[in-house]
Amino acid sequence: MNQPLSYTGFILCLVLITICFIAAVYLSYRKSSRLRDMVQFVVSPKDDMALDFKLFSIIKTALWLILIHVSITVVYHFADLMFYSESAETSIGDSIQTLPLWVVLILPPVLEETAFRLPLKRKRLYITLSSAAVMFFISAIIFSSKVYDVTWERLLCCSIIALATWFWGYKWVSKVNFKTWLWILVLSFSILHIINYDLSTMSIDGWIRVVLKEAVKIPSALMFSYVRIKHGFGTSVALHFTINLSAYCMGALT
Repeated sequence: MNQPLSYTGFILCLVLITICFIAAVYLSYRKSSRLRDMVQFVVSPKDDMALDFKLFSIIKTALWLILIHVSITVVYHFADLMFYSESAETSIGDSIQTLPLWVVLILPPVLEETAFRLPLKRKRLYITLSSAAVMFFISAIIFSSKVYDVTWERLLCCSIIALATWFWGYKWVSKVNFKTWLWILVLSFSILHIINYDLSTMSIDGWIRVVLKEAVKIPSALMFSYVRIKHGFGTSVALHFTINLSAYCMGALT
């Protein structure tokens, strides 16, 4: 008859798995020029990388992005389950009930990539579209509406911000150091996901949990930024959609 692991045995197994994972990552880093290139982008980001649309090259990047994203997500959820028995509720569940599924799956990748990855190439049109997309998210907080509800008040706010950015904001953004600009977008991407939660009903412990959960998105945001600069905006949207679709399918199966 099989006996369950003791607490000490469980911790030892967890430590062993962690060591093996770190060793595998280190060996992969030594052998994979693409992984080294992605890490180098994070350490010393540049916005003048030559675009690469070769299918095999995109697949290599996509595989590393998915591996990094899934690894970090699994580790986070495992740790989260050790301390909490229930998952934090988000307003995305409400959106799925009130909008067609294909809209819910397509809107987040398009809007989020437009808001936080499109302006990595600092052209006036890109930055203007980005500001409008960011305002769309923020306006959900201002008007206490669901994230993907479209109202005239929210559209008016987006239009005002877009005009202001077109005439004044672009000049400021173009003068910012690229590494600083990258981190502004990456951190904003993580922070704005917090609006998916009903924070008004949460305790301090709940707030901390949500902040940690969204901080886990930072490595993925950095990898998506690499994809945007290396392989173009369309590729980053496609990969974002693929990951969201996979997450939804896995959730539907459990």
